[in-house]
Amino acid sequence: MGDQEYLINGYAVWVGYLSMAISGLGFLVLTWTTVVLLGGFVSELHKEDFWCAAFITLVQTAGIFDVTLNEKLGYMEDALLGFLAAISFGIVPDDAPSKSCAQDLLSFLLFFSVILLVLVQVMVLAIILSPLAIIYVLGIFMSGVISWWRLIEHDHGGNSDEKASNLAPALQILYYLALLQGVLFCYRFLLTLTEKKFSKTLVTEDSMATEDSEVQAVLYNYLRKTRRGCEKDPTFTQGRNLVTHAVDKIGSNSPVDCISGVKILYAAICMVERKNDWSNVHGQRMLIKHLVLSTSSSRHVLPKLLEMLDSRGLHDRKGRIQAAMIVERLAFYINLEQFPRSIQHISSLIGTFEQYSIAEPYPRSRDGYEQHLKLQVTRRRPSPAGELGKAYKELLLQGLSILRNLAADENNCRIMSDTRDLVCKIMAPVTCDLLDHTADDHGTWCEVVGRSMEVMSHLSGAQGETGAKLRREISSCAETIGTLLRILSCKNCKEELRQRAIWILARLYMDTNGINRSAGFHLLKNENSCCGEDFVGMLVNIFTRDNEYSSSIRGYAGEALSNICSLGGISDATTIIQTSGDVVDSLTQVLLHEENETCRQASAEILERLCTHYTKDDEYLHKLKKAILKVIGKILSCGDGTHNGEDIESQCDGTQENNEPDKDAQGFQVDTLSTMSSNLLSSLLCLCGAVYNTPLVVDLPPQLDASSFLNNLRDMVVKRSGPTVENLSVCKAAGNMVISMLKYYSGGFFKQEHFGSLIEALSSASENMLDLDYSVVCSSASSSEARSKLDRRTLVSLVREAKELHAMAPSTSLSG
Repeated sequence: MGDQEYLINGYAVWVGYLSMAISGLGFLVLTWTTVVLLGGFVSELHKEDFWCAAFITLVQTAGIFDVTLNEKLGYMEDALLGFLAAISFGIVPDDAPSKSCAQDLLSFLLFFSVILLVLVQVMVLAIILSPLAIIYVLGIFMSGVISWWRLIEHDHGGNSDEKASNLAPALQILYYLALLQGVLFCYRFLLTLTEKKFSKTLVTEDSMATEDSEVQAVLYNYLRKTRRGCEKDPTFTQGRNLVTHAVDKIGSNSPVDCISGVKILYAAICMVERKNDWSNVHGQRMLIKHLVLSTSSSRHVLPKLLEMLDSRGLHDRKGRIQAAMIVERLAFYINLEQFPRSIQHISSLIGTFEQYSIAEPYPRSRDGYEQHLKLQVTRRRPSPAGELGKAYKELLLQGLSILRNLAADENNCRIMSDTRDLVCKIMAPVTCDLLDHTADDHGTWCEVVGRSMEVMSHLSGAQGETGAKLRREISSCAETIGTLLRILSCKNCKEELRQRAIWILARLYMDTNGINRSAGFHLLKNENSCCGEDFVGMLVNIFTRDNEYSSSIRGYAGEALSNICSLGGISDATTIIQTSGDVVDSLTQVLLHEENETCRQASAEILERLCTHYTKDDEYLHKLKKAILKVIGKILSCGDGTHNGEDIESQCDGTQENNEPDKDAQGFQVDTLSTMSSNLLSSLLCLCGAVYNTPLVVDLPPQLDASSFLNNLRDMVVKRSGPTVENLSVCKAAGNMVISMLKYYSGGFFKQEHFGSLIEALSSASENMLDLDYSVVCSSASSSEARSKLDRRTLVSLVREAKELHAMAPSTSLSG
């Protein structure tokens, strides 16, 4: 419940208790006058006190037994007008009178009768009905004034002195009770006069003026209804707020209440989200989800909201926008299979501007109606300028947002792919290239293009046959691919757009399920066809040029390259490594010198996949060997001050460059494994494991003692043995590296106790993370998104294999 609703409910409860107090005093006054005064002292009362007591009794009768009388009196004006109209139309004849004298006389008599009856009704209203209405409405106030007057006069008494001693106190009690009731009545009346100002102060100051007036009206109506409910029952506010009130009205059978409920729910969402308090936003959305989707009494609410989205429905543009915003908040939880025609209603939100302009069901004027009819008949193109164009853009954004949230579910993606022309409509802003590349902000429709790309990213990431079908449909549109490439190469585009473009194009290139792998990815750019290798070259160019692109864009490009190389195998590894002659050197520079850890992690992953997949014996392989040995030397020599990667590289190449120290020795910061981020450390350890698992690496020199690395790694494993996903990933990478090392060496410089202590640390960590380990493996096995074979192996199995290999290794080989 928001602050506004909390204050309104508190106010309503307070007014409810005031009404209870007024009614309770009314019972006391009525009982006192009828039983005590009129029953026991009626013959002893002065005339003034008698008539005052009689008036107070009649007033209390009306106020006690009909708490809704004031509301009913509000309809008296309509009832009077209806009564007068009925008299008039009942007497005046249907046919117009002719010019004969008899008929003229009859018409005059009828007219005179009407005037006479009207005068009679006015007199009855002025003499009888109006005073009664005033007494009933203001009777409590009038009885309080009369009681005050009688207490000031203080001349009340009886006609007999013997009974006057009891009559005077009885009258004083009566007048004090009536006066107290009148004071409470006036206090409640003054409170109701300030309700509009009260609702206005509850509206936040940072909102727009148009929204302020709508929110204020909603709060005022909610305050009045809640106050009236509490006047009858103070517990009326329990479990009641704007959301529950709105859902009740939407679920009612009245179309007027349904429209009113949508406005109330829209205002409630705007009020909460305007404060940017995520806890309140999350709580409100969970409440809306429960009331709309989980409550059996509200099963008709969501279908009504979806029907309001339809361009052929009975609701105006404003109502469609409000309903669309509500549905957007629920779209994550909507299963389109449960609502067969819902996708048609939603897709109408992203129709053309012509469809939107014609869809308005209620023209506001005669000219508007004629223009509306002309558009329907001639199908002329309306002008998108002005408020109509802004409203269309807002509705288009809402429709794309709903589709984006729906596309998070695989079943919804299948239904969307089966809906005719829906994917084309979603891609239309990108296909038409609505970005203005000559402006820095790319024009006012940049947000629409970005929202369209968000939906496309969800659709291109779908699994199974549905995902393959959607990717084929997207990649078959040359205009869409061309726009994505222009966004990717445009340095003025927002980073979010470029990141989306990388993600979508990488998905289209890889095709997760291997269906038509790379075969259908034909790109068109400036009427010159180019293949997917050009896209990979663009990614390599973005990732390796740190002075031209931001670290976030480079990180996305590196992640895409890593995924492409991982899923593509030798063909994509060949494409990446042969993009240019210095690709491997550039990747090494990124890993050794880059400050951004995301880029360093991506570089380590790319090098790992190149080691695994690229086996062709050529100059590229030689460069890869040289770069890998340099990196491995840096890793293994961390904490060892006697050797570095330069020593290993020069020894393996058979060269010595003692006069010119390698600048790379100054940039690689792995002095303490414990301070390195989990993701980067996991990637480096996976790289080491991949190197020892392939025939790529030549024998490392026996002079290098890497025991310090193993000791540091053991200490790191002990420190990161807590049950978290990041720690589990690091320990798996360390276990896989140990297995690869034990398989690689038949003799060497590693001491047996260093391996043994590290394996024991991994064994202890596997026990601590056993439940997490099994749950992660089960989750990976049920998804096709596992990025490496380690995702589907438990840490327990890795430790078991490491122990077996360590037990089989000859002691002379590991004793140093």
